[in-house]
Amino acid sequence: MNAEIARTALTHYGLPDAQVTFLGRSQNTTFRVEIPTGDKFLLRFHSGIEVAGDSLRSFWREPHVIQSELLWLNAIAHKTEITVPQPVRNRSGEWVTNIASTEFGSSIFCSLLRWVEGEHVDGEPTVQQVRRLGMVMAQLHQHSSNWSLPPGFSRPTHSVEQLKAATSQLDVLVQNGTISIDDYQVFQKAAAQVQEFMTGLQHAHDTWGLIHADLHQGNYVLYNNEEVRPIDFSRCGFGFYLYDIGQSLGDLDASLRSPFFEGYTSVRALPADYQGIVEAFFVGATVENFAFLSANPQEHEWLSRAVPYVAKNHLQAYLHGETFLFLK
Repeated sequence: MNAEIARTALTHYGLPDAQVTFLGRSQNTTFRVEIPTGDKFLLRFHSGIEVAGDSLRSFWREPHVIQSELLWLNAIAHKTEITVPQPVRNRSGEWVTNIASTEFGSSIFCSLLRWVEGEHVDGEPTVQQVRRLGMVMAQLHQHSSNWSLPPGFSRPTHSVEQLKAATSQLDVLVQNGTISIDDYQVFQKAAAQVQEFMTGLQHAHDTWGLIHADLHQGNYVLYNNEEVRPIDFSRCGFGFYLYDIGQSLGDLDASLRSPFFEGYTSVRALPADYQGIVEAFFVGATVENFAFLSANPQEHEWLSRAVPYVAKNHLQAYLHGETFLFLK
């Protein structure tokens, strides 16, 4: 996908003379857009890396599903103090734009968001930054639990079926020699244990709702080195709030996880048994993340190191009923 298609899309937003810079291709294909006034935007084409076995891949790209993400972002932008990518309507007043593309042989959907100023964390975040990250996640969960969904709102569910598909996808890494069959079997056993655990959890107003589902270090920026601004809500959907936490803790050093919870509980209470539940979701989220990365050959070298480490230091402990969340 090239800049010419991006410029074609921008005519639908009244931005024909913008400077366009390709950013990357993951779940979406993205471009940074800057206009002569200095205003900046993020243009997303809702087509990206395909993950084998992802039964939801076409659902993520349905216009009503994309629009639902944008409606939540718009509500967060207007009803909270959190800075998020605010969606922009096209010239027809629509949130989602349909572009005819000869490159794809069919139409493709795109959306435009206002650019969020800030910098990604360089190295390890500070204790205070992680504490603020926990506060922001709690604020998102508070908003989610109090927000009335608009008619027709539809986002995927982060469920047992999603975890099953992710576990199967990891077999690709065994077939191409990236990981050993022994490590894969550890992942299988741990994922099966998480699946069984999830089926016993009850959906309640204070435990289940809309979640970011991907708030790792690459998906938030710092403004003035202290304000945490979440970005990339493209995986947002329905799930347990503690799943959201488990997903975020994966790239935090064990020493920084307590400050995260300190920040979270300064805004929103956690259940007394939160640690065991978060550890289960931590395992499930790790399986899903590794499955997504397995679709990109450039990530295989890193996965060849990460999978054995996680199997030894996290999954074996989980399978033996040992806690690991706050241990080195």
